[in-house]
Amino acid sequence: MKTLKKIMNAVFILSIIISCSKNDENTGGGNCSEECVYTITANETAGTAASSLDGVHNLTMHHADAASPYPDGTKAKFTIANNVLTVEIDGKCITIKNPILTVAGSTEVKFKDSCRDKISYDVSENKGSLNEVNISDLNGKWLGQFNDR
Repeated sequence: MKTLKKIMNAVFILSIIISCSKNDENTGGGNCSEECVYTITANETAGTAASSLDGVHNLTMHHADAASPYPDGTKAKFTIANNVLTVEIDGKCITIKNPILTVAGSTEVKFKDSCRDKISYDVSENKGSLNEVNISDLNGKWLGQFNDR
């Protein structure tokens, strides 16, 4: 009986250790260690990414400008969740909050990484689906486009 009790205690303790262990798998959507909370200026309007865009989007760079930090063919993972964008490119990851509206009446919102890479990720929606993610510098110079075409 004492042996059975010891075994049961060991199984119980082992199950607690296993269930409480850290999950290192990166599932996107805010699991980046780097976060950029953009400060919206007085002449900008807060934007909202359509909830229909929430999810993971694996896209490829096309039409890269000579000044683009990403050449044609660069693969990227964009995760949109609750009006927050997580960008994973070349092993680097950043979560960006506080998007702005590109133009009044537009279906595109800008997630500005003013913290690390100084790039705006302009998320474009078309008929409820992700159309593309254009990138530009923070002054508005177009640098290229991530899409699945």
